[in-house]
Amino acid sequence: MKNFFLLLTFAGAVGSAHAQELVNVAATKTSVGRWAVAIETDNLLLLQKVDGPGDDYYLRKIVPGIGYFATNTLLLGVGVPLGLSPRNGTYYSSGINGQAGVYSSTISPTQIGIAPFVQQFLGKGKVKPYVGASYRYTHQQLNFSIRELSVYLKQTGNESELSVFTGLTYLITPKLGIDVKLRYGWQWGNHPYMTFPNRLESSYSSTYSYMGQLASANVGLRLMIGEKY
Repeated sequence: MKNFFLLLTFAGAVGSAHAQELVNVAATKTSVGRWAVAIETDNLLLLQKVDGPGDDYYLRKIVPGIGYFATNTLLLGVGVPLGLSPRNGTYYSSGINGQAGVYSSTISPTQIGIAPFVQQFLGKGKVKPYVGASYRYTHQQLNFSIRELSVYLKQTGNESELSVFTGLTYLITPKLGIDVKLRYGWQWGNHPYMTFPNRLESSYSSTYSYMGQLASANVGLRLMIGEKY
């Protein structure tokens, strides 16, 4: 009988230790390994723009990104701003390359960059407000072409931006949410610039340095990966 009680005591101790180990593992799983992937428009609605590039080559971009929850509410991540906006124009030639006439031209501004960010969520439930800050650097390129005249020009530049933002995520499901954001940023860089030629001049490309600010509204989708958000 004594041996039987010793066996029960030993089994209880082993079971208790195993149960505690399972609790610790579960706690670890719920506190780490949570990711968020998102894609949003950039400058969907431009609320304000001052002292910066204001010509027709100003881009609307999309920004895919990924983040990791350092805590239950603090998201650290990086976005990749992407922009492409080809458009057609008209070139009036007075005889460049010996060919006078009216030709169709194409001008194509592109951008690609990197944008690390920090984002703090507030509150619980389906609607999750947040605040945050971001820095972004983008490489810009401007291409101009007239195929019939074999005219191909390229100009490059860059832009940096430091911004703060606020917004909210509305969770449609526990994993998928709609995101709305207001952003204010300070920009500086070298903007690629290119004129549309007229009858008296050939095309011209250059860059100019600038500093400016903008305020914009963005929308997007956010997908949570890992434990329930």
